Amino acid sequence: MNRTPRLSKSAIEYLDYVWNFESGCTKGCHFCYAAKIAKRFPGHYPNGFEPTLYPEAFTSPWHLRKPSIIGVGYMGDLFDDAIDPEGLVTWGDRVYEKAPLRQRIFWTIQQAPQHRFLFLTKQPQNLARWSPFPDNCWVGVSATDMRMLADACYELKRVEARVKYISLEPFLDYSRTTDLLAWNLRTALVEAGINWLVIGGRSGADRFYPPDEWIDEIESAADGAGIPVFEKNNLRKVWANPPKQDMP
Repeated sequence: MNRTPRLSKSAIEYLDYVWNFESGCTKGCHFCYAAKIAKRFPGHYPNGFEPTLYPEAFTSPWHLRKPSIIGVGYMGDLFDDAIDPEGLVTWGDRVYEKAPLRQRIFWTIQQAPQHRFLFLTKQPQNLARWSPFPDNCWVGVSATDMRMLADACYELKRVEARVKYISLEPFLDYSRTTDLLAWNLRTALVEAGINWLVIGGRSGADRFYPPDEWIDEIESAADGAGIPVFEKNNLRKVWANPPKQDMP
């Protein structure tokens, strides 16, 4: 019997494992790698990319003895509009321990204080419904441009978590809309209580490497705010120096 269903080692540089007790998302990003995987392996994802819970995986992290960094729900978006954090979790024809989803997941996390659990979403408007988060949680928002970066700062300001971070990956656009011309990134990062910033490019056949000037501007704001930066390996085509891969 598999004691760690839907828990697997991760190729992401800052993670040890991914814990995919949830899969699917309704946002429909055209470059979503998770949607492609779900389509490729229908036996493992019977509902395609519709938001789906797998209660049999709720306690998988308990079986990891070594303290680990675990990405939560990287095959979907746990904070999707279709997922109710207060909804009772069903398993077959019964209610699983008659506990709301948020309570059930946080209980698993709190019972594993040796691990760090990293959440990441593209739907930050729903983060506050899950707040506050347990102390061993890092809560992040994925952004691809300056509009999404500004929205991430705004929404994370309303979230209670020991570590809050933003993942600019793939970082595709540095242009600013009119309403962001006077927006100060360093100030926004500080006011939102951001503790970490990840920057990456786009991998695959349509790979994209952000221009150096974009990277420099973002990292300058982070440095000014005292925020560590983690450069993903796919950020540059050629590295003159090893990537900066700092963590809080």
